[in-house]
Amino acid sequence: MISAMKAVGLTIPALLVSGIVAVTSSDTDPDERTATIPAGTTLVAVLSDQVSTARSHPGDEIELRTIEPVRLRDGVEIPAGLVIHGVVTDAKRGGLAGTPEIGLRFVDLEIDGDEMAIHTDQYRFGTLVTRAASDHLVLPLGQRLEIRLSRPVTVEYHLDAPSGREAE
Repeated sequence: MISAMKAVGLTIPALLVSGIVAVTSSDTDPDERTATIPAGTTLVAVLSDQVSTARSHPGDEIELRTIEPVRLRDGVEIPAGLVIHGVVTDAKRGGLAGTPEIGLRFVDLEIDGDEMAIHTDQYRFGTLVTRAASDHLVLPLGQRLEIRLSRPVTVEYHLDAPSGREAE
């Protein structure tokens, strides 16, 4: 009985020490930051692929990449290169049916491989977009969009995040 108590008495401190070592040796990245991007912030991004009334359908996924840093009120700057995921909500051709129209909704912000849900208004595009043909509308690859957050989102990011300008 005494040897069993000694074994337990030695095991518990050993487990505690190994737990402390695991906690102190966890990934502590000095370049990692946490920030809250407030509602009303505008993200300036470009489309990674073309979206058009000729080829896009409701439910199609789209992707954009920010081309400007996100500047927060307290002087914090999140580097450009964040990925914004969205979905086509509408892709109506024009002609007798009316004016061609594309609708988009943005749903996630991806930073360093982590995705956070975002809330924005739904975006609709019509007559101010390049027309590929009289019945179709095209948002070309590289089309610049300004996306306004309707709710705040808290993000973790690295100071050395990609700038999104590697190809330039």
